[in-house]
Order: sequence, then structure tokens, then C-alpha cells
Amino acid sequence: MLYVVVCAAGATRLVPDCFLPVAAERGWDTYVLATEQAADAFGPTMREIEAATGRPVRTGFHTTVGYSLPDPDAVIVAPATFNTIRKMALGVADTYVLTRIAEQVGRGVPIVVGPYVNADFARHPVYEASLATLREWGVRIIVGPREPHTPGGSAAEGFPWAELLDAVEPDTN
Repeated sequence: MLYVVVCAAGATRLVPDCFLPVAAERGWDTYVLATEQAADAFGPTMREIEAATGRPVRTGFHTTVGYSLPDPDAVIVAPATFNTIRKMALGVADTYVLTRIAEQVGRGVPIVVGPYVNADFARHPVYEASLATLREWGVRIIVGPREPHTPGGSAAEGFPWAELLDAVEPDTN
């Protein structure tokens, strides 16, 4: 079972068409969790995700949907914003999504992060430090070929969806 955490980043629009079908082909039973900002910014996309998965997108604790999520075998946080990456590296658990991520870090569940960050944020001194902290914890970071992207620009078309899935699949070698 796979958690996919989406943030308020432009590449989120591609999740229903570019990510979920590939995850399903690879045999993943996928639950999508969204930051509240993502749910607010991408309402139509959230409805497409719900149609594709057959279950609601989670933004809050079980009272919002009426059931608790099963524990995942892996977590993909993508597209991950500067804010979510930074809070993850600080261990902040002030939202449902961050609480679930922090819990999975503590459980040792494989976690992969796919940043979707503009170049101005990427030059901020805490950004590389945040990625380094996550790597120290065993979180894999998969950076797409167009990342970081220019402010106002888009790297959505080149986002590394398949590579993110490759990173959570068991090594068969």
C-alpha cells in the first residue's frame, strides 16, 4: 500500500494522468493525501484523483472521511513544496499530512520526496540543509531534470514520476 502526498505545486495537476495509472500498473494500492493548500488550490484535480483511486483524498484526520488509513508500505511526497520539505526536515507535525509523514519516518517506512521548488526557494540556505537532513534519515530525494525551476516557470512536464515509483519498489537484484 502506497501513500502519495501531494502539495500545492503545479505538477499536482498531472497526478491523475501521469502518476496514478503508472502506480496502478505496478500493482500499488494508492491512497492520496493532500495538504490543505493543495486541496484548496486544485479542487478539480482532487476530484480527478478521487475518481481514479475510488476513494477520497485525505486532508484531515479520520473524522473527515470516517475511517483510518492503513499503514503504508511506502510513501511518496510529490510534488513536494519548499514549505513541506522544510517542515518535514524539522519534524513538524502540525497538520494531518505532516503528522502522517512524521509517523512513517519513525516507523522506518521507505519515503521518497520529489521536490517541485522554484530556483529562488532552492537558493535559500535552509533548502539544501533540509534535503541533507531528510537524506540522513533515509528519505530518498529524486530531483527531476528541470528542478529547481525558474520562478513562475514550470517543470511539471519533466517531473520524474516513474523514478519516484522506482525508488520505492523493492530491489530485485
